[in-house]
Amino acid sequence: MDKIKTPFLDTIYHLRTIEQVILYDKLITIAQTEESEAVLFLETEYEKEILEYPGTAPDFNGGAALWAARTVYLATQLLLHREHKMSDVKELLPFYIGEIDASAIISADLCLRFLPQIITEIRKIDPEDLIIEILEKHLIQFHYSAIGSDVDSENISFEIIAKNDCLLQLYIDRIVQRKSIKWAQSDFIKKQLEIGFGDYQKLFWAEL
Repeated sequence: MDKIKTPFLDTIYHLRTIEQVILYDKLITIAQTEESEAVLFLETEYEKEILEYPGTAPDFNGGAALWAARTVYLATQLLLHREHKMSDVKELLPFYIGEIDASAIISADLCLRFLPQIITEIRKIDPEDLIIEILEKHLIQFHYSAIGSDVDSENISFEIIAKNDCLLQLYIDRIVQRKSIKWAQSDFIKKQLEIGFGDYQKLFWAEL
């Protein structure tokens, strides 16, 4: 008996476990059964990650995690398959519909953290590719996943980040880990870094 093909689930599994994507010879529709299994898998991944999170992590948001997984999966497949019209691409990569809070942001990040790398690969193929603008807008909406990337960070709002202590600390930690000077320039982030570093700022991050 032939093995049931699960391209979406396999791609998300590989992405999370070995940080690699699978490219197929054609753009494959995502089956609902795969979506359900992917959400269960991502929830397990979430439960593992939050063991290392500061404070109390928000509950897992399956809808946000699935949207991010679909976005990343389809973005990778569009690296090879670009026979679609721009209107079709916009339908394949819609904006997230739902409340964007700490739960949604952290849950989406399970997969969305890999999107900047995918955008980099698309830009290598065609710097003028219109899909880049769509994907970057998604990252601006979920900018925790964009830290360290070239996405425009000037007009980003930190209102949601500031409302949740766990997300705020994760956000600051990622900026520091990636030594992202660009993402440390806002007054809000500078203040948080000053609070965290105290008199030892130059010791931990001399370039800041």
